[in-house]
Amino acid sequence: MTSDLFPPAAPDGGAESCAALDGNAAAGDFAGILASDPTTATVRCGSCGTTQAFGQLQAYLGGPGTVLRCRQCEAMVARVARTPQGTWLDLSGSSSWLFLPTPGPT
Repeated sequence: MTSDLFPPAAPDGGAESCAALDGNAAAGDFAGILASDPTTATVRCGSCGTTQAFGQLQAYLGGPGTVLRCRQCEAMVARVARTPQGTWLDLSGSSSWLFLPTPGPT
């Protein structure tokens, strides 16, 4: 994946220049790709090892893609972008995603 598909860093070297929202704001972008509701997932940051609910991640929606960052260390955890070539999904910043089983019919 080329980095020009995703929002650039702010001039001060920090997170993207748009304001961070909670991960729930990015749920729609990720739900269209994942086979499950991402808001039910627990994500482990590949950089610092912090485990957090999808909704606790920092979401940046202002660029050409959606970027999720760890709330603890601000490392990129995941990103998704839709382009004319297709949909790009990058989960390289996370070490695991846990989706709990949904209860079946009783």
